[in-house]
Amino acid sequence: MRTISAIALCLMLVFATTGCAASKIAVVDPARLFQESEPGKAGIEHLKQLEAAMQEQLKTAQGMIEKAPNDEALRARFQKTFVGYQQIVNAEQQKVVQQINGLMQKTLEDFRTKNGYSVIMNAEGLLAFDPKSDVTKEVIAEMDKTKVTFAPVKLEPITAAPKADDKAAPKADAKPEAKK
Repeated sequence: MRTISAIALCLMLVFATTGCAASKIAVVDPARLFQESEPGKAGIEHLKQLEAAMQEQLKTAQGMIEKAPNDEALRARFQKTFVGYQQIVNAEQQKVVQQINGLMQKTLEDFRTKNGYSVIMNAEGLLAFDPKSDVTKEVIAEMDKTKVTFAPVKLEPITAAPKADDKAAPKADAKPEAKK
């Protein structure tokens, strides 16, 4: 009976250690994936261009308000327009983040499968890990193989007077052009 118990215990230990040895774990820094990958940089540049266009419109509006400081209708129209611009910028930020996150998830899953990892964990949430398990650079290299584009967003220009056919405040409509 002792012999059978000893053999059973040995078999359990062998199977337990075999299962543990098969697990391969990696870690990545998602912030670096977004900031250092070419798709992430393209997204950041796209948003910077949109914000620069908005700032240019703001300068134009400030110039018009300085010329007519007592025109409350003009101020109200510009205020409404800039609220619309901010909504456009927020929506575009969400689109960029969603597109980059989608690419990041697909790349991580492909990388995990291709390299035999059981799991890839977020390095930011770990208290300690072996730096050899960090595959952030390798995943960035994989992400860089994918070209991403963002449709340009055109802000409606600010004018001093409302359009003849539109007595209300001009709207800040996003008019994305076709993707290249």
